[in-house]
Order: sequence, then C-alpha cells, then structure tokens
Amino acid sequence: MMKLSKQVVTCILTFISVNALALTHLDGKMPYEDIEASPITIVGAPKTTLGQDFKYPAGQPLIEAFNIEIPVGKKTNLHKHLVPLYIYVVSGDLEVDYGSKGSKIYKPGTSYIEAIDWCHIGKVSGKAPVKVIGVYLGEKTPDQIKPVACTSPN
Repeated sequence: MMKLSKQVVTCILTFISVNALALTHLDGKMPYEDIEASPITIVGAPKTTLGQDFKYPAGQPLIEAFNIEIPVGKKTNLHKHLVPLYIYVVSGDLEVDYGSKGSKIYKPGTSYIEAIDWCHIGKVSGKAPVKVIGVYLGEKTPDQIKPVACTSPN
C-alpha cells in the first residue's frame, strides 16, 4: 500500500471538516449551488407565540401565502385562526392584543407562529404601515384558511 504524505492527509482532513461544517450548517448558512440561505429564527418555535402546541391538519394540504398590509390607524377585527399561521414582519411594528394574555409588539424581521383558536386583534404600533407575509397551513376540505370572527376576547 502506498504511503500518504502529510500534506495529502492534511488536505483530505481539511476537505472533510469543511464539508462537514457545510452539511451540518453550524455556521448558520446553508450553501446550495452557490446560493446562500440563512435561517430565520421563529420566535417561540416549535410552539405558537402564546406557547401552544400545535399540529398540522390531517386532510389534503392547502398552503396559502398572503402579503398583508395594515395602514396606520387601522386594526383587524377580533378574530382567531384554526390552523397554524406563520407570520414574517417585513416592515412596521405589529402590535397584537391577545386579551387576557396581554399584547405583544413584533418588529421588522421577526417571525412567529400565530396563536391558534385564540381571539386577538392586530394593529400598527408606530408611524408606518405594517407589512407582513402570512403563510397559512390548512387543509383543502374544509377550507380553514379564512380567520374566524370572535364575539369577545379570551
């Protein structure tokens, strides 16, 4: 058997360690075909923003994404979601009033899973409109994407 030089062994070990780092994503980036993807931290994951456990609906999946904008001075109606809803705050400060659980303010760059089956109101907390991306993880039948109106807070 041929002896490997010290340089070759060092080179091989370096290659393995660099690739192991890339494969395990220890540096926080996930390289793929010269494209970098950095993870977005989801506040409170793997639970909702109120600490609720959740599971995905069991039927035929229906995933819908929306660009949502709340103008200054406006707020949502009191409502709740029956399915997991991933929120990413693009711009503005979003204040969500969860009734007996208090209010939370989400800044741009924040992402979280909205409360499930919990009545709340979203509004602008600042001087700029709020823009969020909402990704609903529902099921096709019945269509559970649309928020459900509430008559009183939790």
